[in-house]
Amino acid sequence: MDKKSLRKEYLRLRAGIPGFMRIRADEAIVAAVEKLPEFRNASLISGYVTDGTEPDVMPLLRSALKRGIRTCLPKWNGTEYFLSLTDEEDLSRLAPGKWGIMEPVSTRPATEYLRAGGVLYLVPGVAFDEALNRLGRGGGIYDRILNGRGCATALGIFYECQQCLALPAEAHDVPLDIVVTESAVRRCEKRDA
Repeated sequence: MDKKSLRKEYLRLRAGIPGFMRIRADEAIVAAVEKLPEFRNASLISGYVTDGTEPDVMPLLRSALKRGIRTCLPKWNGTEYFLSLTDEEDLSRLAPGKWGIMEPVSTRPATEYLRAGGVLYLVPGVAFDEALNRLGRGGGIYDRILNGRGCATALGIFYECQQCLALPAEAHDVPLDIVVTESAVRRCEKRDA
């Protein structure tokens, strides 16, 4: 199956999760991520705002802020997405950006903090495979954000129904280091922490 067909199928599967199951799955994902050393030891956590069908990571960002960990979210600057620092007020005052994706109102580039150690990227996606390749929505936003991340950790956040055996991977596709679903934590052997 090509990426376009896979994307359509897995978006359908994700959207079909009943609300009560989604809430329970989100709670299990949050609990699993909070136990990871990459989360507990992070100096900066980059998250995302759910589109309503993706797992909700806002509880993780709020938890990180309470622990004194910096957080950031993607924000459109008119040309490309960059990561903007957030605080509790920013998380409660989001506004629609490009494609209607919710993003922080304020603009505070996280660039200087992204170069430091202990950066954890919480990454959404449409599907993932056994090798922790990720299928996104097709714009390459996260591939650009994650490219050249150095020792930072890319943690994919998915529902179990989003796993497939193998995804077509191209040279520009950036694989994940860890994937967390409501029922498992999977680590990439080559970047095992």
